[in-house]
Amino acid sequence: MADKVGASHSSTAGGAAGTAAAAAGSTAAEAAGEAAFNRQLAALTATSTKAAERDVELRVVTTELSTVKKVADERVQ
Repeated sequence: MADKVGASHSSTAGGAAGTAAAAAGSTAAEAAGEAAFNRQLAALTATSTKAAERDVELRVVTTELSTVKKVADERVQ
């Protein structure tokens, strides 16, 4: 019976070590995932900012073209 008790303790210790290693791996994976998420969020923010800048430029050009068209139409009449 003593052999069984010893085996049981080593197996429990091995299981605990395995669980700790898995937890550490899980924490590292979570940190890596969070870093990847933050990089994606930064890329999305940069893309969104560029899109907003282009939208403003497009509105300016559209307004200028509309003004030129109105002036040209008035000259024709």
